Amino acid sequence: MSSLRLSPDLDVEALAKAFVAGGQRLHVPGILAAGDADAVEAVLAAERRWKTTVAAGGTYLELPLDGRVAEDPAKQAWLDEAAVDGASPLTQYIFDTRRLTAERGGAGDAADAVLDWLNSPAFIGFARAVTGDDRIDLADAQASRYRPGHVLTSHNDVSPGKNRLYGYVLNFSRDWRADWGGNLVFYGADGHIEHGWVPAFNALNLFVVPTRHAVTQVASFATRDRLSIVGWLRSNTAIGPQSRGDVKTY
Repeated sequence: MSSLRLSPDLDVEALAKAFVAGGQRLHVPGILAAGDADAVEAVLAAERRWKTTVAAGGTYLELPLDGRVAEDPAKQAWLDEAAVDGASPLTQYIFDTRRLTAERGGAGDAADAVLDWLNSPAFIGFARAVTGDDRIDLADAQASRYRPGHVLTSHNDVSPGKNRLYGYVLNFSRDWRADWGGNLVFYGADGHIEHGWVPAFNALNLFVVPTRHAVTQVASFATRDRLSIVGWLRSNTAIGPQSRGDVKTY
């Protein structure tokens, strides 16, 4: 897979102003050049090497999948029975993940190429310009798939020692409807939803850490999966304590 490219139509100065005006949150449509997002979507849609990761209702597990079912049929019941405890204040989640690795001379696929692209001078420079933050040195990433019933409850992305500056979501779901859930929502100090974005194909969502947010549960009647690549923009230098009195996160 050749290198991915930022869209040449992006107005970095305008995006930087919008990032500040939005309270250090930003939605960037059309982030990748034409054709590049299509290649990533095709890989994620065809992928069978997912793992379901669960931290919900006192259950903690990660199980390899064969497509949409447990690779080991004897463990399918573990996935079928996983459920969020609605009374718990802890962060809980159920969704599928796929590891991304560096291409190593072009050996990877279009999803792996995203990891290289996120750590390229072009993207790091873009991220620094938009946020006004020169501490950004690198990005980590994983592919995620939310199927009906999958969810990520309220959390703030703080993880001691990880030096996370900004969270991001690269969306690869086409024609997603808000009714299907899987929406990225942000909470205000009063507990109400302050802002939110519906998954949009080839769009980047970017927000400062810590920010209290969640991915709403994907509805049982959603006709497709929510596909994305997610992670954090990080510093190589310790950034000190981050706290807003948010709920405990895993």
